[in-house]
Amino acid sequence: MATSSFYKFNQFVEDIGKILHSLATGGDQIMILLTNTVPNVGDTVVDTSVTPCVVKAVSNASEIAAGNGYTKGGIQVTSQQYIQTSGTGKFYGVKTTWTCVTAAMATFRYAVVYNNSKGTSATRPVIGWFDYGAGVTLGVGETFIVGNQNDGTDWTSTYPMFTLA
Repeated sequence: MATSSFYKFNQFVEDIGKILHSLATGGDQIMILLTNTVPNVGDTVVDTSVTPCVVKAVSNASEIAAGNGYTKGGIQVTSQQYIQTSGTGKFYGVKTTWTCVTAAMATFRYAVVYNNSKGTSATRPVIGWFDYGAGVTLGVGETFIVGNQNDGTDWTSTYPMFTLA
């Protein structure tokens, strides 16, 4: 399983201070999309009003083409949790999994996390991204999991998607 660390967008830090995100259970719809263009820490929004979706401001990273197991806009992180202990917040939830069907899925390297509940369809706030170090192409029947970096299982309070301290 490919592993990666989480990288935050600078805008996410500002948006947290402006109380833009509700990461707790029943909060905002947090999504993950796939792209083969490196995001930039200066990116500020995901434009979901266009096809394909685009991470905008600096990188203009387009998500991979929909089809063969990938849906425009990506997949929602379900059963999300946000807990704080001793001044450290942790976000976690169920891993996201893509399964390739029919023909090979477009090559990707990055998994971009964004908030699909805030802003307009053209200005969805960015959170961060994972870099898998090399392009990934799935063949028919193969799966790709964006889960905890130790073994691909669900993110947990022990192995969260990201930590705020």
